[in-house]
Amino acid sequence: MLRYKGWLSILLLLSIPAVSLAQGDRNELESRWVKKQQSPFLKLVSWERTLDSAKTRARRDNLPIIAYFTRSYAP
Repeated sequence: MLRYKGWLSILLLLSIPAVSLAQGDRNELESRWVKKQQSPFLKLVSWERTLDSAKTRARRDNLPIIAYFTRSYAP
């Protein structure tokens, strides 16, 4: 069992750089975010940026809350 934990620890340590490299360059990620914000899909609707403001607007205007999640540009 101890031998198994050792190998697991080594694999976890080796995977840390891969996860951090997968995040990409911060400037590139911010550039992708700006490009995404200019897409016609996002401009067709008035989007709320926080869940609280979305809840307030949904109650006020009797609208459903639709969430759009993406991670292509998030640091």
